[in-house]
Amino acid sequence: MMSNEEWERKMEFLLNQQAQFDAGMIELKAAQAASEKRLDRTSEMLSSYATILLENAKVTDARILELTQSQKFTDKQLQGLIVKVEELTEAQNSRMNNSESSLLKSTASLAKLKMDFRTK
Repeated sequence: MMSNEEWERKMEFLLNQQAQFDAGMIELKAAQAASEKRLDRTSEMLSSYATILLENAKVTDARILELTQSQKFTDKQLQGLIVKVEELTEAQNSRMNNSESSLLKSTASLAKLKMDFRTK
C-alpha cells in the first residue's frame, strides 16, 4: 500500500502532467487558429490572382484575335499591291521592248536610206 505522502506525490505529478498537457493544448489551439488565418488570407490571395490571370487571358485572347484579323487584312492588301507592281513592271517592260523594237526599225531604215543615198 501507498502512504499518504506517496499518494500525494503521485497526485501532484499527475496534476502537473495534466497542467502541462492543458498548456500545450492551449498553445496548439492558438497556433492552429493563426495558421487558419494565414491559410484563409493565402486562399483569398490565390483566388484574387486566379481572377486577375483569367481576365488577363481573356484580354490577351481578344488582342490575338484582333491582330490575326488585322494580319489577314494586311496580307490581302499586300497581295493586291504585289499584283499591281507586277502588272506595272510587265507594262513597263512591254513598252521598253516596243521602244527598242521601234528604235531598231528606225535604225535599220536610216541605214537603208544611207545606203540608198550613197549608191545614188
